[in-house]
Amino acid sequence: MHLILSLGFLYVCLVHCELPFRYNVHIDYKSVTICEETPGVESFSGYIHLPPATLKEVGLDQSYSMNIHFWYFQNRKRKEDAPLTVVLGGGPGASTLMQLFRENGPCKVNADSNTTRLNKWSWNSESDMLYLDQSVQTGFSYDRVEEGTQSAFGKVFLDVNSESAESEPTPGSRRGFFSSNDPNQTVNSTQSVAQSTWLYLQIWLRMFDRRQSSNPTINIWSASYGGHYTPTLVKYALEQNARLESGALSSDQYLKMHIGSVGLTNACVDVPVQLPHYAEMARANTYNLSLITQADYDSVQQHLTKPHGCLEKIATCRAAAPAQADDFGQNETANAICHEANFYCGKHIANMISASGKSAFDIGYPDNVLHTPLMDTYFGYLNQRHIQEALHVPLNFSANSPVVAHAFSMSGDNVKGGSLEAIGSILDSGISVTLMYGDRDFACNWLGGKALSQAIHWSKAQTFRSAGIQDLTVPLYPKAAQLQQGGGLSFIRVYSAGHSVGMQQPQIAQTIYNRAIAGLDIATGSIATDERYATFHEYPSWEWEDEPPPVAESNPCYTLNLGLCSERQQHMFLNGSGTVQDFFLIADERGECITNPVRPCVGNKELSAWDLMVQMGSKGQSSGSILLVSATALGYVACVGIVGVLCVKGLMGHMAETFPW
Repeated sequence: MHLILSLGFLYVCLVHCELPFRYNVHIDYKSVTICEETPGVESFSGYIHLPPATLKEVGLDQSYSMNIHFWYFQNRKRKEDAPLTVVLGGGPGASTLMQLFRENGPCKVNADSNTTRLNKWSWNSESDMLYLDQSVQTGFSYDRVEEGTQSAFGKVFLDVNSESAESEPTPGSRRGFFSSNDPNQTVNSTQSVAQSTWLYLQIWLRMFDRRQSSNPTINIWSASYGGHYTPTLVKYALEQNARLESGALSSDQYLKMHIGSVGLTNACVDVPVQLPHYAEMARANTYNLSLITQADYDSVQQHLTKPHGCLEKIATCRAAAPAQADDFGQNETANAICHEANFYCGKHIANMISASGKSAFDIGYPDNVLHTPLMDTYFGYLNQRHIQEALHVPLNFSANSPVVAHAFSMSGDNVKGGSLEAIGSILDSGISVTLMYGDRDFACNWLGGKALSQAIHWSKAQTFRSAGIQDLTVPLYPKAAQLQQGGGLSFIRVYSAGHSVGMQQPQIAQTIYNRAIAGLDIATGSIATDERYATFHEYPSWEWEDEPPPVAESNPCYTLNLGLCSERQQHMFLNGSGTVQDFFLIADERGECITNPVRPCVGNKELSAWDLMVQMGSKGQSSGSILLVSATALGYVACVGIVGVLCVKGLMGHMAETFPW
């Protein structure tokens, strides 16, 4: 029986009444009325609290407290038979709230970094959603809370560390509360994430009783480095299911997890399979962008295949490392070998386009500008005190955790194996797997993803490999994507999208997701699929080329992501000569308008609401319910919903995402 204590709007569930764990595990959460404002649809934000040693339940050492943040949303249709989708972050150390606010959550943050608007393409249209910051010290998850200062460029100085604390505030710095930043108080391996996340979900499923749906089906979707975590987590969950069925695990303590589908977006899964295709993406991509020279290409190939080169170093790493199921990042000898392999492959191969000035997360744009004006406004939103109080969180928000990223780098986790094989095991268990790739991403690119799909071994692999290539049909989209589907596996190449498909092509991403979790064919959504289904041969190969997107001459500066401002903009902000409103730099030292979405202008004239309507009427065009504002009016492509409130039209420059090299 559940014991739920209501303390005002805060609900506390005590483990003593829930789980026969030996530890004082509990969760607390709060009813949330921000973001999802659809009438009658509930959401809750809170924590799973695990004291030291709790992870012994899954064979892991843990000498510190873990407080894992979650945000749950009911499905918008309030269906009592809706499945649950768990969304996990990438990184390593990337918050899942990045996906919530940029891609598939119920709302988008406006230019003021203080208010939101509903996201029509939210993934909770058909499913309950659980966003989980699964590694401690990621996002709002923390070990302990410390007071400190964050510099203008994001570095945190904790007061408790006198040698690292700033003696006096510097321009652009902000006071706040943060995790410990202790690298010994987080996980550093894919297997550790998998086993600890399984335990988090077990606790949440047993102790959170506000979910109204009775459907036990759980879909698990992730992106980027989640291509390591997610297959390993699901494989581990299936193994635990088998132990429950055999009686090796107590059904009084643990629940069987009914996995419905697995989805990975622009996922990095297996370096030896995917990395050899990076040079092709740089030299002969479908956007006619030559990002490396022939000499660069030849050098990359040499570093990839030569004796003691990248592939050989990875093989040496994998021979030294424990099997994935036993690798908790504790073998220092293997970690050192794998770290060196990862560093070598990153330096000589994965980072090959750095000299081109193009973004690794979208080759259509430069790497040092903010092309989507409102891409990072959720930074400011989540660091507003009233928003933190509404979410029941005690610390500042960071999209990425350098501590977690560093821990994974030092263990060489990126080049260790096992996740590719895990996908095969998942498919053999009858669970569908969807691989969705935006075709302008370089970091985890679609050519490597295509090779990945062909390299998976399972009993129905030939059904997939012999399946045809079809168009994805989406209303109002003449060209949305191409895909191959068969034997339970789907591989989709989404056009005109980078690392974050749901931000640039939200309708397409939602369509793929909805069809996948419903067990329908991805191409049309009209056929119920099984392991015998396969796409027909509409095309002989992966066709369709496009031009890169237009690049603005001037770009906004969002001061909470100062690294994506020009040197002149940075200087104005740091010396206080520029004018800032809602975290955007809106005027220079002479008071002249700078391109921004808060107070748009042309030349030095600020545009009124009437000016915007005139611009839309003369130069805009209708796109469903969206009106595009002329780039000559705003200096970048944006869209206007309610007059004067700008929203993003699928552009993307830099991602606040870590690159595991």
